[in-house]
Amino acid sequence: MLNNEFVFCVDSDGCAMDTMTYKHELFFGPIAADVFEITDRETFLTEWNRVNLYSKTRGVNRFVALVMCLDFAGVQGIDNLKQWVETTTSLSNASLEKALAEHLSDDLQKALDWSNEVNRQIKGYTGDSLAFSGVLEGLKTLHQLARVYVVSSANREAVEEEWVEQGLYNHIDEMYCQDKGKKEDVIAELIRNGYAPERIMMVGDSPGDFDAAKQNGTAFYPILVNREVESWTNLRETVAEKFVNETFTETNQEILVTAFWNNLEL
Repeated sequence: MLNNEFVFCVDSDGCAMDTMTYKHELFFGPIAADVFEITDRETFLTEWNRVNLYSKTRGVNRFVALVMCLDFAGVQGIDNLKQWVETTTSLSNASLEKALAEHLSDDLQKALDWSNEVNRQIKGYTGDSLAFSGVLEGLKTLHQLARVYVVSSANREAVEEEWVEQGLYNHIDEMYCQDKGKKEDVIAELIRNGYAPERIMMVGDSPGDFDAAKQNGTAFYPILVNREVESWTNLRETVAEKFVNETFTETNQEILVTAFWNNLEL
C-alpha cells in the first residue's frame, strides 16, 4: 500500500549537485543583465547572487527571481511578466510560451529569450558539474529505506543529464522537475496519489523546499549552505533511519529547522 511507504523528495541544484553557485554567477545573472540591458551591471549581479544564493530567498524559481531583481534595478515595462509570474500554475518555459501565444508582449518575450539562453549556455558548459561529496552514498541509503524522488524547479533535461553523469540516477525512482510545476504541487500530487504526508520528507537547501514541505504537512531535512557534506552525512547516518523507524520527533524537526534558518542570511 502506498500510504505505508516512506518517501524522500530530494532537490537537485545546491542540494545534491554542487551546481547552483556557478549557474547563477556565470549564466542566470549575467544573461539577465544582457537581455534586459541593465546599466548598473555590478550592483544588479550582486543583488542577483544575494537573492538566489545567500539569503532566505535562496532557490526561488528563476522567473520569480527575475522579477525581484528587475524591480530592484528599476526596470520598467515588465507588468505582463509580473502578472504571469503571479498567476501561472506552472513557472516554466512551456507555460510562458503559452502566455506569449495568447498575448504578445516585449517583457514576456525577453523573459523567454533569457530562460532559453540560460538553458542553452548551461547545457554547453564544459566545466565540472559534480555532486557534493557523500550524496551518492546518501542516496544509496535512502533508496534502501524508501522511495526516492527528485523534486526540482530546474530544467529536467539538465537535471537528468547531471544525475546520469554523476551516477546518481540509478538510486532514484522518478524525477519531477520544472515541467511538472511547483515543488509544493508535486508533493501535494504524491499525497493525492496515496502517500501519507507524515511519511514524506523533503530534502533541500532552500526556503522554497521548506515551504513545499510545510504546506503539505511533511517533514523537512535541510542541506545547509557551505555545510553540504556534513548535512548529507547526518542524513545518511542518523536522520533517514530515524524517519523510517518513526522515531523522528517534532523536537528533532525543530532543531533542524532552526539550524537551517540560522545558516542563511538574516
